[in-house]
Parts: sequence; structure tokens; C-alpha cells
Amino acid sequence: MTSSNALAYRGIKITLIVLASVGLTIASLRYRQPTHCETLCTDAQSCQTGQCMFGEQRAGFPLPFVQDAEGGSPTSGWGKIGPEDYFYANLGAFALNVAFYSLILWLFQRLLRWLFLSFQI
Repeated sequence: MTSSNALAYRGIKITLIVLASVGLTIASLRYRQPTHCETLCTDAQSCQTGQCMFGEQRAGFPLPFVQDAEGGSPTSGWGKIGPEDYFYANLGAFALNVAFYSLILWLFQRLLRWLFLSFQI
């Protein structure tokens, strides 16, 4: 492989890893804590099962980067994450999640390469 081909191969590999990491980060929005927020819990009462306080529910893994925006949700969506909350995503946490998943994918492909080369002998 010439040096320009190796550089192009490396660039394609990095691009694919970053794109897959962005996809995994977006897929991590299904991870929500607390999990079962159906109604809003006010300060006057203690929260029951299925109730959350304003801004308590967050989504994303390993770092939550979307949280319930306290004033941006319609009244039916108070206390839980909806499509309107994605506009207020924490881009710093999003970038750190992409970096985390990129590192995991890079280590995984290095492990596969090492295993493949060790069994090839």
C-alpha cells in the first residue's frame, strides 16, 4: 500500500468510526433516567411511582445530554422528555458521548485486527 492509499484508508476508517459513534449516541437517547415519568410531580406532594419533577428526566448514555426543558414543553409533556426538548441538548455532553463511543469502536476494531493477525500465523 502506498502512503496516499494508507492515508485515505485511515481517513475512511476514522470517518466511519465517527459516523457510527454519532449513531450510537443518538440511539442512546432511549436510555432515560428516571425511566417511567408519566405525570408531573409538584413540590407540594411527594413523588409517586410514574411521576417526575420538572427537569428531572434526562436521556443519553454515558452522559445525559438531553433533559426535560422546564418551560419549553406543552402541558401534556411536563415532567418527561419529548421532541421539543431535543432543541435544548447539551452539545458538550453530546460531543463527549461521541468521543466515548469512538474510543470504544476504535478499541474494538484494534482487538479484532489483533485477533485476526494472531490466528493468521
